Amino acid sequence: MRSLLSNMVLPATLAFVGASVSPASAQTLRGTILDSATGDPVQLAYVGLLEEGQELVVAALAANDGSFTLDAPAGGSYFLYVHRTGYEPLMDGLFDIGPDGVFDVRIGLKPRPIELDSVTVETSRMKSPLEVAGFYDRALMSQGHFLIREEIERTAVDRVTDAFRNIPRLEINASRLLSGPNVMQNPALVMRRGIEQCNPTLYIDRAIVASGVVEPVRPDDFVSPADIEAVEIYTRQSQIPVAFDPVNDCGVVVIWTRVR
Repeated sequence: MRSLLSNMVLPATLAFVGASVSPASAQTLRGTILDSATGDPVQLAYVGLLEEGQELVVAALAANDGSFTLDAPAGGSYFLYVHRTGYEPLMDGLFDIGPDGVFDVRIGLKPRPIELDSVTVETSRMKSPLEVAGFYDRALMSQGHFLIREEIERTAVDRVTDAFRNIPRLEINASRLLSGPNVMQNPALVMRRGIEQCNPTLYIDRAIVASGVVEPVRPDDFVSPADIEAVEIYTRQSQIPVAFDPVNDCGVVVIWTRVR
């Protein structure tokens, strides 16, 4: 499993603007992400706070104007991690965020050139496959649960389903028969609706690979953690985007694979 620190870029172009005290109890890091070359806002960047042991404690996507707010679970020292396709990833800190403390930062991300055969891209940035698929737009609507590659690599040690264990209303059934052809079967996804359970529909790159109507849904039968770029999980019927049909009136899990 690759650590987030393997993508660390230092020194980072990050300017500390100031710290203030909020009248309400908070431990907040907020700021704006800019293109260090043009000064334009960097939209939909992934930002996260990590504890000193490199454990991710909170994460979010920056808004269209590059602004973000991260509320730490407690006062303490944190690293800031920023990632956006088309830019060098950034890690900086430690930032000491005390009780009732609000830190304001301005972050400059260095563009990462996109090289094509005999072509130099200078003024325009190509959209990533996740942007084209609408992943970031749906994530900004705060519907469902969204995981990107870094989170999956951090938590999915052996199987894809390892990364799903802390999603509310989603359960992992890892029970196996003691003998027979299914003794080594992969864990199944189960969604909880009150006292009832149901099997979600599984999409991989917009295609339904398991409807959940008859058989349990086992994502590890189809992909490994190294294959995945991002995941969308919708546990409530009202959250499911129109692009993804819940075949059996249960939730939906959408896996986006990496482009190689």
